[in-house]
Amino acid sequence: MKLLLFADLHLDTRFPSAGPERRQALRDTLGHIVGLAEESGVDAMLCAGDLYEHDRCSPSTAEFLRSSFDCPVPVFLAPGNDDWYGPQSVYQQVDWTPNVHVFSSESMTPVELADGITLWGAANVGPGPARDVLDGFAVNRGGVNVALCHGSAPEDVAITGLDHAFLGHVHTPEHAADYTFPGNPDPLTPGETGERGAVLCTVHEDGSVSREVFDVSASRSLGWLDAERTFPLLDFDTVAAERTVRGQFVRDVLADPALDVALRGRVLSAGLRALEER
Repeated sequence: MKLLLFADLHLDTRFPSAGPERRQALRDTLGHIVGLAEESGVDAMLCAGDLYEHDRCSPSTAEFLRSSFDCPVPVFLAPGNDDWYGPQSVYQQVDWTPNVHVFSSESMTPVELADGITLWGAANVGPGPARDVLDGFAVNRGGVNVALCHGSAPEDVAITGLDHAFLGHVHTPEHAADYTFPGNPDPLTPGETGERGAVLCTVHEDGSVSREVFDVSASRSLGWLDAERTFPLLDFDTVAAERTVRGQFVRDVLADPALDVALRGRVLSAGLRALEER
């Protein structure tokens, strides 16, 4: 069985620089992930939490998520501590297509992926620190058992009876024999390291898991992270509000319909750099 795992995308997060363009890049990254899932012919796509940020998530992001996951691939979502499950969460407000399954209980709940393969999942159901949902849990069925959750302690996996756990919350990728932290697929700060991305996981008959990492980051492909190491960009919306030459420049570039996201980012970066030097 092939599963595509990702976690900690943090849609609508606040960036100290280039905020609107970076947030659009996070959406583009999710598009890359869904496209990869379809192209790879996976049996399911898994998100181990912090898909978006509850306190900042906009209605347009909610609709974007619904349309993005309206695809031929089964999707399983385990809410984290930043996208916790509750009455006002996107998870309850969106009318998901039938291929989407949201784990809504704070207790581990089983879903049969295929004959002899069970996926257990749980949700963070309120704000606050991520909860160790594996604490006290024990598998009570045979076959291959894997889990999808956010914030669990990896050392708990061995005593649960699980064959493997797909985990979120830790942004540094870590691949162990019985668990996988994919890390955030699109770096949120320039200093984040490690082979991160969407992880294609093959679950074998004995419960072991082999993995292949795919770079799906839209921000990295645009070169923004390297640029920020040497040139700290401002939030373009903030600059556009200025009654200055550079403010007018940003307003003109943002309003130009001929520029796509990638080109607009490069024009703004180069232009603001040139204005700083004058």
